[in-house]
Amino acid sequence: MFDFLKWLFGRGGKRAEMRSGQAFPIQEPESTAGAKTLDLNIPDEALRDEASFAAYLQERLPFFGDLIRVDYDPAAGSLTLHSRNGDTITKFLNNALLALREKRGPLRAQALLNYLNITEAMVDKGELGKVLPILKARDFIDVARKQMMQAAKDEPNPPQFVYLDEAENLIKLFVVNGETTVSYVMAEALDDWGIDAMELAEMAQANLQKFLAKTGVQIAKRSRFQYVEVDGQFESSIAFLPNFWAQVQEQSGGAAPIAAFLSRDKVFFTHENDKEGLQLLELISTDLSDVPYVISPDQYRWENGRWTLFRRVARMETAIRH
Repeated sequence: MFDFLKWLFGRGGKRAEMRSGQAFPIQEPESTAGAKTLDLNIPDEALRDEASFAAYLQERLPFFGDLIRVDYDPAAGSLTLHSRNGDTITKFLNNALLALREKRGPLRAQALLNYLNITEAMVDKGELGKVLPILKARDFIDVARKQMMQAAKDEPNPPQFVYLDEAENLIKLFVVNGETTVSYVMAEALDDWGIDAMELAEMAQANLQKFLAKTGVQIAKRSRFQYVEVDGQFESSIAFLPNFWAQVQEQSGGAAPIAAFLSRDKVFFTHENDKEGLQLLELISTDLSDVPYVISPDQYRWENGRWTLFRRVARMETAIRH
């Protein structure tokens, strides 16, 4: 964990007070006495876009404790923070930017603190470094819990899955991607790791970026729509990459992408102005709605970094969700 974050959040001393309109005071050596401080009430002009937000933090964060460099990756939409002892943190800008824009005064200051505050397990060499986010239907949790209770009748309270809401009827789950097995992250694991679900989500997002950098993401075309190819298992995780969908939207002349996350290895998409493509997408969604391990045959619309339900697709029959 960066010493500056320990100091910043009072783990090694007294937590500083937040007052509306004031900058966060830091104890700096005389050589940096004239350096700019981090204004917790980050101004609106610094939240215009990711580049402005990144520039604002790049200018101010390196004056905190052991932090020596902040790198901005426009393609990934992320900041990588480097400490003097060699630790690194990758922080993604999109969701933080949206949250900060919606808040004012002390609420914005607290949101910025929450964004910067992370777990002490920064770059974990064990299981945490292998955690990846996956997409599932919301009813997966109920089905899986029933199966677990049937399998272990002597255990009335099976472990709780760790998940976050992603869109209507869709959730984000987390798995440990082992060499030969993939296991779900349960709530008790968070206690062991000393983190919460949001911190886990940030780590999983960083791991996903690294994973896809190795595997690559291929876009193949079939008729009027396109589909994603990764590794045959984590295609559906492409749902969590806002910059990928922003690029798709740009290539579609600004039309919002429409995607069907059919299964872990089947993700098809087109855009909202492609009438023929949407018809074909609905046909394949209906055709695959009864396949084992289906996530959802429904179609979702991407805009401003979020998924919303675009069209429900009639299911041929009740599918097995796994």
